[in-house]
Amino acid sequence: TMGDIASMDGSLVGLIADEDTITGFLLAGVGNVDIRKKTNFLAVDSKTTLKQIESAFKEFVAREDISIILISQNVANMIRSTIDKHNKAVPAVLEIPSKDNPY
Repeated sequence: TMGDIASMDGSLVGLIADEDTITGFLLAGVGNVDIRKKTNFLAVDSKTTLKQIESAFKEFVAREDISIILISQNVANMIRSTIDKHNKAVPAVLEIPSKDNPY
């Protein structure tokens, strides 16, 4: 099926950021929800725990269908030690600015 093809080639972008950033990427067509209702994004707000952010990051790193993880810089700083432990080329981890925290 088409879903199987898409998930085989590491074609997804994982996204961990604030809601506005997520919304922009979803409107651009980056969002994905698979058969098991797993998404490729986590919207981080004031109620999101450090543990939720870390587990989303670790899950995205382990998934074979995700080749790039975009994470907003302020969120990346919250889980810096976890990100620093990631030493594989794929998925690549790119830190992006957000509306409230430009460069």
